[in-house]
Amino acid sequence: MRSDIYEILDYVCQHPGKKVLATIIDVHGSAYKRAGSTMLFHEDGLQVGLLSGGCLEEDVFERVKPFFYEPSSTIITYDLSAEDDLSWGQGAGCNGKIKIVVETVTSQVYKDIQKVRTFVNNGVNIVHIKRFSKSNEITDYLFYTEFGEIFGNWNGALPTIKNVADNSTLLFDNQGDRLFFQKILARPRLIIYGAGVDAIPLAQLAQFTGLQVIIADWRPAFCNKRHFPFAYKTVIATPNEFVSSFSFTTSDSVVLMTHNYEKDKQLIELLVEKKLGYLGILGSKTRAERLLRGMDIPEWVHFPVGLSIGAEGPQEIAISVIAELIQNKTRRLDMAL
Repeated sequence: MRSDIYEILDYVCQHPGKKVLATIIDVHGSAYKRAGSTMLFHEDGLQVGLLSGGCLEEDVFERVKPFFYEPSSTIITYDLSAEDDLSWGQGAGCNGKIKIVVETVTSQVYKDIQKVRTFVNNGVNIVHIKRFSKSNEITDYLFYTEFGEIFGNWNGALPTIKNVADNSTLLFDNQGDRLFFQKILARPRLIIYGAGVDAIPLAQLAQFTGLQVIIADWRPAFCNKRHFPFAYKTVIATPNEFVSSFSFTTSDSVVLMTHNYEKDKQLIELLVEKKLGYLGILGSKTRAERLLRGMDIPEWVHFPVGLSIGAEGPQEIAISVIAELIQNKTRRLDMAL
């Protein structure tokens, strides 16, 4: 799900101090992470995200230390296929060449990252473009929203973005410029209706994987930040109020955990009329079939919820649900490409 980017956006906006971003812009051969993977380094040594399986991060941190105090940018190349002791690829299990751009989070970049976070948290996709000089420094950058808004720091004619596919990154020459295109997808939401104790591990695990978690329930005593500190927000609403108050998209996932047959039936009847990415129904297959009887069932309705891995108990069920959400998202992206 590339959850690192959402965690990085949150950290940049919520924590003070000097920071440096590192982004993989090109990969030849095999590597632990793909182009577009991003990592954040804080001046106190804290690191958010990964660029590899652990073989590069410390070396990158040593190289970027001057960037905390003298804003700059450059491209670092690692050849993980080399055999010498200085290759940083010894024992990494990789056999590729990786190019990483590192850049200081300046005050202007910070302001633009705040805008990016607001957009992706509100369901808007963004394309980020960097332009490099012959000496490998970032000379210009900008952000395009899917609705045509543009912000950043760019001089000259704006580049076209028509060739940027979903969830992909490209590094190529365009009219003599070296440009790096990175698509930052809207932060996917997991909406859990039903705030029982078995929803807590699912909410926590979902937040760790980069999902924006929303908890809804008709009972204030259950649906609150004390029980769900990892949730983006909690919503007190009946099934009808809940469905009518949200603008659902095909990137949204909904899991029903009410343990109440009538509430589930109301929710399903309302939600099958929407266009969701995923609707999971907790409970046995027999119970779900009763709930769905007489309905045209969209392909994005899953019952019983989660991959069939023999899960028992709330923690294991949470793992099976997240695994199915990842599998479902991967299939949808493959179909879109």
